[in-house]
Amino acid sequence: MGVEPSGRAQEAMTGALDLARRFVSHHYPDVEAALLAGSRMRGDAASSSDYDVVLLFRALPEGAWRAMSIFEGRHIELFAHDLATLAYFCREVDRPSGMAALPAMIAEGVALVTRSATTLAAAKQLARETLRLWPPELDQAAIRARRYAVTDLASALDGSRDTHVRIAAGAALYTALADFALRAANGWSAAGKTLPRALKAMDADLALRFEAAFTSLFATGNVAPLQALVDFVLAPYGGRLREGFHQRAPAEWRITSVPVR
Repeated sequence: MGVEPSGRAQEAMTGALDLARRFVSHHYPDVEAALLAGSRMRGDAASSSDYDVVLLFRALPEGAWRAMSIFEGRHIELFAHDLATLAYFCREVDRPSGMAALPAMIAEGVALVTRSATTLAAAKQLARETLRLWPPELDQAAIRARRYAVTDLASALDGSRDTHVRIAAGAALYTALADFALRAANGWSAAGKTLPRALKAMDADLALRFEAAFTSLFATGNVAPLQALVDFVLAPYGGRLREGFHQRAPAEWRITSVPVR
């Protein structure tokens, strides 16, 4: 059973829906359906959060598009599709990438405008179908490559390294390690600010370990909790990997017309 939003969160959600409806009605009166998604829809947005709005049109002959707009002093991020472009993005882009941002927005989004119930229902069905299928499992070659990448970044956290190197490596390691934890478990991954929420949804205790380890690194420079976290995440898949790693490029990756001097 889901947790009911607090009175303040419910008020924020209602205000966000009203503003987003005004925006869509003013700028896109011909849209077949529109949805509000993301943190504004959930009621947990920060004051600076964008409004994520999905626009569904009858047809977009020139293709899907994404844009940022401003309305009544608020930033509105737009994701525009028709059913054909939505099907392509769900099946050929998001699912193979392991990141279900678009289908999640549509599956969870709240309707702002519904001029075509058929279009909205078809879009919701496409989104739910994509999420139900889960992303393709990582093969052993992909797991080995990611273990190597994580191991390499973790090695850059050595105390003798420059502080700026540790900061850069730590920032990159958060994304690489969280993505590995999610995808190696055959789950959906995420990007940027949505990674902590994806980790929490999969394993709340693991999410807390991530928070504590990276806080320790960036607040005090203590790398021990993060090194322990790296070992914990990689252990079920063979642990760290450096020596013995080998990766071959496809034989056809070559240009034979390059002049030799």
